[in-house]
Formats: sequence, structure tokens, C-alpha cells
Amino acid sequence: MTSADDEPELAPPLPLAARQASRLAPILLLLGVIGGGVYASTGIDHPEVGKAPSRPEDLSANIVTFVAPDNRAGVAAAVAALKVPTAQRAEIAHAVVEGKRRIGWIVFIDSIDPDGDTIAVEGSGLTQQIVLTKSWTPVAVTLEDGAPIHVTAVRDGVAGGVTIAFATGAGVMPMRIMRPGERIEVVP
Repeated sequence: MTSADDEPELAPPLPLAARQASRLAPILLLLGVIGGGVYASTGIDHPEVGKAPSRPEDLSANIVTFVAPDNRAGVAAAVAALKVPTAQRAEIAHAVVEGKRRIGWIVFIDSIDPDGDTIAVEGSGLTQQIVLTKSWTPVAVTLEDGAPIHVTAVRDGVAGGVTIAFATGAGVMPMRIMRPGERIEVVP
């Protein structure tokens, strides 16, 4: 039988060594503060405001979903999506914010089979080529007052015509089957 005196005596735990602060901690803290300030200054109430449309709720009932000129994050996202040189992007963003030009999104879908159909989208002198797929393909477009947007069938992926549909907040709008070289006009 053992007595209480035979029990081993437990020593108090040793204090933990002081942890050295990471060199990254102050930098990460500073980036977090700056990022929070930038986020707050953009006036974004909803995180999707500065992104390309990805669901019907993001679209208007029209073919073109315009971005408000005072929505700086939305304008920046649309301008960044344009397939133009960086210097031209800055000019476009400035013109949009000053109300000299409008910017918006058109969302395309291949209405039948995603077979490599290619279209060209032209607005305000900017032409962008895209390959249609079954998933949404948002394309940023710029507009000057009263100017239409032209959509031209460029390449038929596999015989059967270029099959285009527009996604809107009201649903998907398929267009007639087009042959390469045919063009439709979209008036926003």
C-alpha cells in the first residue's frame, strides 16, 4: 500500500516561451485596414456589384445591363473585362464616370450546341470576338448615345449555323440561326 508521501510530486507547468511576432503580421494588418477602407469607399452594399453578371438576378430585363457611372467597382469590373490595351481602358473608365460613354454587359449563350460558334461584338468602335458556350459568357460593351451594338456571326463551329442566345433578367432569348458574315443590331 502506498501512502500519500509516496506519490510523485507534480511540478507546476513551465511558462510558455514568448512567441516571436511574425514579420508578416504588421503587413497583413496594414493590408487589411487598407482593403477595408477601399471596400468602404466604393459604396458597395452587395459584394456582387463589382463583378460580371453570373445569375439572372444580376441582369436587367433588356439585352444590355448597364452599369451606373457612380458604381466605381462595377465600372472597373466591366472595363477590366474589355479586350483593349490598358491605356484605352483608363480612357474608357474616365469617359464612363464623366457620362460621355455608357458601359454595360451582354450575356451570350450558344442556344443549341456548344460547337465552337464564334461571334464578334462591336460597340462604340470596339470589337471583341468570343466563342459561344452553353454557360454564360458575359461581354462588356461600351456605348455612345444612340449607337447600336452589332453582333456578327464569324465562324460556324460545326455545320448548322451560328446559334446565339441572349440571357436577360426575363429569361433566355434565342436568336435566329445565322451564317458567318450575317450581322444583327442590338439597340439598348
